[in-house]
Amino acid sequence: MPLHPDARAFLDKMAGSPQPEDTSIEEFRRAASALVAVGPPLQIGRVADIAIAGGDSQPMNVRVYTPEGTGPFPVVVWVHGGSFVRGTLDMFDVGRRAFTKASGCIVVSVDQRLSPEAQFPAPLNDGYAAFTWAVSHAAELGGDPALVGVAGESSGGNLAAALALMARDKSGPKPAFQLLVEPLLDARCDTPSMNELAQGYILTKSQLVWAYQQYAPNVPRDNPLISPLCATNLRGLPPTVIVTLEYDPVRDDGELYAARLAEAGVTVSNVRIAGMLHHFPGPDFIPTSARLLRELIRGK
Repeated sequence: MPLHPDARAFLDKMAGSPQPEDTSIEEFRRAASALVAVGPPLQIGRVADIAIAGGDSQPMNVRVYTPEGTGPFPVVVWVHGGSFVRGTLDMFDVGRRAFTKASGCIVVSVDQRLSPEAQFPAPLNDGYAAFTWAVSHAAELGGDPALVGVAGESSGGNLAAALALMARDKSGPKPAFQLLVEPLLDARCDTPSMNELAQGYILTKSQLVWAYQQYAPNVPRDNPLISPLCATNLRGLPPTVIVTLEYDPVRDDGELYAARLAEAGVTVSNVRIAGMLHHFPGPDFIPTSARLLRELIRGK
């Protein structure tokens, strides 16, 4: 369908947004505040900031969102997006509260280290540390230790998918599910949608090439831990929900990954939200993601 009128209005509003190649990383980070939802905080059961040991034993904060009601609840360890270089717990607070309420899950929001100050695999190690911490502490948080999964949007989707691959091959706990939202999954940046929608839709191909360079400058672009779509073996990964957007350069990253997961025998649910774009997924985005995850968990 055509670009939704609200998405078009947002696109017009953001026409002057700086591209990272043309500005300082500090200005690019400041500009991120215009790309996320704002508003009064949605009331949920409980919100708590907790300091934990991140990857490489570095201190890291997580923010735990607990829904109203009586647990134990499923637990979603959510690694945030931001082109690997920007994003804070506060920036994503509105969305995390909304997802907690819509899904009935505890959300552990991860404040992983940012690139280029911390490069691959440091942010990925932070995500894995948050996941293992959540498994160990699920019961005391009011969660179900057997239903701890991972999630992420955009570059956070890259980290979540890589985390699931890494956990599969380690001797420790395995995610019960993964939710990948408009995920970046192929650092080669050469899918049909990447080239078709390379510019003009806020997120550009050149920005993505730049973002991967900040995150993993000396890593082969087909390394599965930065390009999960390039993994030769996807068997044994957890049941998966993937949500993509019609006018998004990384649309094919998610949809091709969904197809490959299904071929590998993984339970997968993939939906494309029509008329929307990266940074403006529309009002159905969170309800749809939450519904698909609830259905996936019920089917376990």
